Amino acid sequence: MALGRTHDLINLVALPGFLYYLPKELYLPFGAGYLVGTFLLSPDVDLPNSKPTRRWSFLRCVWYPYQSLSQHRGISHVPVIGSLLRLLYLILLIIFLYFVLIGMVSVLDRSLALALTGFNPFSYLNELFRSEESLYFVAGIVCADIVHIVLDGISSMVKRLT
Repeated sequence: MALGRTHDLINLVALPGFLYYLPKELYLPFGAGYLVGTFLLSPDVDLPNSKPTRRWSFLRCVWYPYQSLSQHRGISHVPVIGSLLRLLYLILLIIFLYFVLIGMVSVLDRSLALALTGFNPFSYLNELFRSEESLYFVAGIVCADIVHIVLDGISSMVKRLT
């Protein structure tokens, strides 16, 4: 398996190759997704002490359930599926925390809780999923994962041959 620094470097070197085939107005969402996929949502967040997990700093605890359910180089290293699974995990976690927040606030201040319920995360997610920029953001994450997974495969093959 390639080291985290190697993954980061090769992913960054590969980014211009992907951007070459995109319209200029989609560079930003794709590039942002690609960088998020490279540095924060790498397939290696399934390892407790990996570089991507450590980058989450004090929020790395959000990945503990994911790490306990995921075996390294398991489903998290399946192109597209692993990327979408990590995104789904984060979306579900955010929705869960939203409802926990509403529950806690309702105990403390009923009027504030009613104000918070005016925000519908599902309608916001619906709008987000319908935008072309979101599609390219997710495509950036997927492409970063593909580069990561290919590098892991090449690295493993070279180690077997030597």
